[in-house]
Amino acid sequence: MNKKIFSAILALSLSLTSIVNIAVNGETSKQNNDVVSSSVKSKNSYSSYIDAQPDNLAEKDIVIENSFIQNSNESEISSYTDSEGNIAEDAIIISEESGSVTYSLDVTESGLYNIEIEYCPLEQNGADLSIRLEIDESLPFDECDNISLPRLWKNEKEIQTNLNVSEYSPRQIEANLFRGVKLCSYSGTENAPYLFYFTEGMHAITISGLTEALVVSEIVLKAPEKVLSYEEIKSEYKANGYNSISGNDIVIEGEKADYKTSRAISPKTDNTTAKITPSSATNQLLNYIGGSNWKGVGEEVIWKFNVKEAGLYKIGTFYKQDQNINMYSYRQIKIDDKVPFEECNSIQFEYGTDWNTNILGNGKEDYEFWLSEGDHTLSMVSTLGDTAVYYSRLKDQVSEIGNVYLEVTMITGEAPDKNRDYDLFVQIPDLEKRFSAIHTELGKISSDMKEQNENESNSLISAINNMMRVIKSMINNPYTAQNYLSDYYSNYTTVSSWLYDMKSMPLSIDQIRIIPADEKGDFKQTTWFERVFFSFKRFILSFNSEYGKLSSTVVEDAPTIKIWVNWGRDQTMVLNNLIQENFVEENGINVNLEITNASLVNGMLSGNAPDLSLHLPRTEPVNLAMRGALYDLTEFDDYKEATENFGETASMPYKYGDGVYALPDTQSFYIMFYRSDILNSLGLKVPETWDEFQTAVSVLQRNNMNAWLPYTQITAANTVNTGVGGLNMFASIIQQFGGSVYDGTLTKTSFDSEVTLKAFNFWTDMYTDYKIPTTANFYNRFRTGTIPLGIEVYTTYTTLKEAAPEIDGRWGIALVPGIKKEDGTVDHTVSGAGTGCVILNGSKEKKSAWEFLKWWTSADTQLMYNNNVESIIGTVSRVTTANVEAFSRMSWKRQDLKILLEQRDSIKEIPEIPGSYYVSRSVDQSFWNVVNKHKVSKDTLQKWGRIADNEIKRKMAEYSNSEAKA
Repeated sequence: MNKKIFSAILALSLSLTSIVNIAVNGETSKQNNDVVSSSVKSKNSYSSYIDAQPDNLAEKDIVIENSFIQNSNESEISSYTDSEGNIAEDAIIISEESGSVTYSLDVTESGLYNIEIEYCPLEQNGADLSIRLEIDESLPFDECDNISLPRLWKNEKEIQTNLNVSEYSPRQIEANLFRGVKLCSYSGTENAPYLFYFTEGMHAITISGLTEALVVSEIVLKAPEKVLSYEEIKSEYKANGYNSISGNDIVIEGEKADYKTSRAISPKTDNTTAKITPSSATNQLLNYIGGSNWKGVGEEVIWKFNVKEAGLYKIGTFYKQDQNINMYSYRQIKIDDKVPFEECNSIQFEYGTDWNTNILGNGKEDYEFWLSEGDHTLSMVSTLGDTAVYYSRLKDQVSEIGNVYLEVTMITGEAPDKNRDYDLFVQIPDLEKRFSAIHTELGKISSDMKEQNENESNSLISAINNMMRVIKSMINNPYTAQNYLSDYYSNYTTVSSWLYDMKSMPLSIDQIRIIPADEKGDFKQTTWFERVFFSFKRFILSFNSEYGKLSSTVVEDAPTIKIWVNWGRDQTMVLNNLIQENFVEENGINVNLEITNASLVNGMLSGNAPDLSLHLPRTEPVNLAMRGALYDLTEFDDYKEATENFGETASMPYKYGDGVYALPDTQSFYIMFYRSDILNSLGLKVPETWDEFQTAVSVLQRNNMNAWLPYTQITAANTVNTGVGGLNMFASIIQQFGGSVYDGTLTKTSFDSEVTLKAFNFWTDMYTDYKIPTTANFYNRFRTGTIPLGIEVYTTYTTLKEAAPEIDGRWGIALVPGIKKEDGTVDHTVSGAGTGCVILNGSKEKKSAWEFLKWWTSADTQLMYNNNVESIIGTVSRVTTANVEAFSRMSWKRQDLKILLEQRDSIKEIPEIPGSYYVSRSVDQSFWNVVNKHKVSKDTLQKWGRIADNEIKRKMAEYSNSEAKA
């Protein structure tokens, strides 16, 4: 009887516990829903704004004059002359960030207007301009918080084709011209310029600079142009008596474009085919423009041309679009900066692996354009075309899919317990409704895109269908929905990545022909025999050329230096072009640039060593210097002048004894990234100290999120090459605590000191007590929001900017947290990583090699190299230059650059000493013994410190009689 009573009481208590847990979980779920809903609030988007406005278009322009200026802040009225001598009297010069100007104007006609700004950028770091637009002291819609105004770029030198001489892509320089641009979106969601509704009466318009300074010569409220259809234009042609004409084509070479809105769009070489003009099997000739360099939405290329006889013309292109597989690339066509008719807003260029001819038309007939006699411009603007609406719809759904994922993981964590019933559809009451809405809309997007694609599927449609499959499975299995979370995440990241790919519209243009309407167009034709002979000639020549040797001697009776690099071919070609254009003739030194993966030791042993080597890994200069293999750069009289643009401690890793054996050419460092939307929703401020960071971690973990600290698992490669400062936060934290990795004599580690032990415990506690993961894909988890706070190498900045459009405007960067000192300031010290460039001791051309190193590490060269690499590979390839001036002149957002420079000023590099490669291994072993095996930190750190000290002592003894000599 007693047992039965006890069992009943136990069952009752368990039931009550279950009820309490459900209640608690329900409250937690409510909090989680509040967090997500507050972090992803519905925005006052342009589409919502325009849907709420009357549809009447204004009919008259309103010019906003300087007399309308109500007030200005750090803006001045002045006369300004652009680079082509165009003068703007009484222009407004708006300084970046704090500069603004407010106009008060009387609108006489209610209606929708475009806003056109005629502006000229002031020369600064080359980034696109960004402005903020307010009407009557508020943003009309969210996008007005950051509106881009592109710069114009042009070739520094005119291309002069010589079939017997190889050509190199000319440097892109800014064309500082006044240019009128209607405010529009470069996100891809809208193809037409923004429309703004003004009621009749007085209004105030405020323009604020956000990034770079600019000169505004005129602002106009433009009555929107009514773009007619081609059928309507044809009727006008007939009514005006416009006639077709015969004659010769007007030929425009693509590579000779006059202006571009991105310096990435530079002339390129294709010497694999005889089809394009010009072509050569033996030399590289600049013969087309675009490709992967011309794919961003809104990027425009402008060509000038002259018409001898007025009449109707067709427009033909010789193009290649081989990157958007089974999809179109779209271009908007403008003549004299105007869209001739509606169909020109979305011209399709089909996928194909070879060069193709495209006479602009609708498949039934070729479009005809009326051109008057005289000078004209033709421009092609990259656009999403017919896919813009799909991009916008998919972006909304991806955002909602991400919101749901974050809500679910805040309940289950990222690795749900399969044996637990989370009751997701109870804890998130509207989950089924939201899933159904997402599934329905994704289905519509998929079917609409398939219909547009002539009922053929593609990778994007497949990705959408897979996402739908997972969502359907979760709806059908509500009690085990958490078991699909991994599949949900995988497909979510795949669909998210398509937002980036959808905005990629690459196109290569070899030639444009303005063809008299009665002619067919005289594009270059090659016979089968010519193509085969061309390929055969290239095949034969390949046996006589050294793939790795790029530069060649061009100055007679001049010294020649040999350089080794272990880079990709694209980067090496960029350097080779710079050498040929800017170094050889100016310095009277010939250069042989070679791509090789052989080590310098192999080169010296074989007697084939170079004079100098670039991008040498962090630990190698000291290892080679103690063997007497490198030349001491301080022997040059102008060494100090050559290092003025580096950070204060940038040369520290390359010091050995009294000498310095490398110039730093790259340098990287850590920065903190945070999701502002999530932190704000949780009431968290951006951490400045480690105490604040740990507090933030606790709050995040209570919501099943986490933070990130970088940790690189030791391998043979990164142990030898990276150095202890670039593998994790340990070296940075030691220095913030007032210690150092080595003792004052640089003959042993400091692992037996109290400061180092304190720093080590503080560091490992992050992974043990605070449960920060040791491995994670920070980029993906930052995008999804499950790790909304973390420290990573600063290059993650460009990756997020380029490849995570769905969180644009919802994240930021800040200084790495630090230790608060007695005077109240915070020590944000970080260690660094990077590479150096060296001169070999055996070189017979040390002076010439030194001239090259000074040129290579100078601000101008580093900036040119970076810009050219970015133009080929993209912003994600931004060079981690060690030159601070070059770094500051790159295309950063102005407010972010301030943070990056401030963090860069806090770099304290770690010395490299003989045997220091074992220090990285010792830190790694100590870490894993404490974090994984729960060993006593003091004993473990001292044990591995002794092992490292013995290796350092052995190496120093081995080379005690070998001094680095000049």
